[in-house]
Amino acid sequence: MNNQTIFDNFLKSYEDKTYKYPTLVRHKGTVIAFAMDNERHIHYTVLDLSDSDENKGPIDVEYWSKNPSKLHFSNEIAQVGYGLVGATRMPTVKKGTLTEDKPENLNLDEIDDFLSTTARLTADAPFQVLSDDQYIYVFRQSIADNDPNIVYKLTRLEGGGSSGDTTNRQDSEFVLSGGNKVPLVNNTLLLDRFILGGTQLQPKMEVRYKRSRNKTQPANSKDSLGAKDIEGKAFYEPTQELDFVQQLQGGRFQVLLLPTQIANIKRWQVFAYNDATSKIDSFNIERAGDGLFNTKGTIYYTSPDAEYQNAIFQRRPGVDSFTNQELVPILNTKSGAESALSFDGTDNYVDLGNPSELQITGSQTIEMWVKPLSLANRQSLFCKAYNG
Repeated sequence: MNNQTIFDNFLKSYEDKTYKYPTLVRHKGTVIAFAMDNERHIHYTVLDLSDSDENKGPIDVEYWSKNPSKLHFSNEIAQVGYGLVGATRMPTVKKGTLTEDKPENLNLDEIDDFLSTTARLTADAPFQVLSDDQYIYVFRQSIADNDPNIVYKLTRLEGGGSSGDTTNRQDSEFVLSGGNKVPLVNNTLLLDRFILGGTQLQPKMEVRYKRSRNKTQPANSKDSLGAKDIEGKAFYEPTQELDFVQQLQGGRFQVLLLPTQIANIKRWQVFAYNDATSKIDSFNIERAGDGLFNTKGTIYYTSPDAEYQNAIFQRRPGVDSFTNQELVPILNTKSGAESALSFDGTDNYVDLGNPSELQITGSQTIEMWVKPLSLANRQSLFCKAYNG
């Protein structure tokens, strides 16, 4: 007996894999569907109503992609708010193995596209897709630090980067904190941006310094900006880690792009369930000019007497054209949550690493605020340790 109903004629089904966590987004009038398979690969399919094939008929279901396409992620990851540090490269893994190698030793078709990119950092949890009609934003939860696919940061002596090979590498090759290896992610929020070209999603390219491969720091005075490095390899935007969105579980988060009272200015709003506190964390972040996150924030300026009728609003310092008085900054006087380090006064300290490492990209400034609990005993706040 055929149990098919008339509604089944309007459904598009893909049976090549077992899919879960489906979600839809409309981008420039085009509908795109996303889902994850049982191996944590994210796939997408496009409803292409511009297809001129007359044999498809009038029903929309015929215009979905014939087969889903796999979403390809970046082979680099960067922490939001740490632009000076630059991106961290994922390990390069040979296809069909767990063996890590240098990128130049393998051909493109020999590289595992999952284990060699941030795709391996995707948690088995619901994800979210958002469009601003310029880019498609894919937000996903990262795996935990004890996941078998986790990778750890390598020291500068190893050229930076990361590795998941903990058996064939010495501990001295890894960045250590308290004697433990530092994982790249740990139940945090990840973001990748894509551009829709026809029916294919392509990673967003970006401009960096050609020699240093850093977005903000040149290697030297001769370094210049470009879309490719000096070897002709294109720069793609790295996966962005919002590491302040922590303790995610089960993909229980929501990201919104909210308008403000200022024309063409929007802000990111993130709600996330914190598994450690069993509460919902709320983050409201200024949207940067490139569409990402401005964690530093922008100071706006207004007239000294903001109550008078001709009070003005400016994005930079200046003079009020009506009163000829200097504009004053608009400061938020409301208190907000902050974070700090607490020391017990015995053996706790902050290790900034090798001082010469900090000078690689020029002079640096280290800034801190200190609140001593007692001034009874004079103690040394700063010290240098040298290995003799």
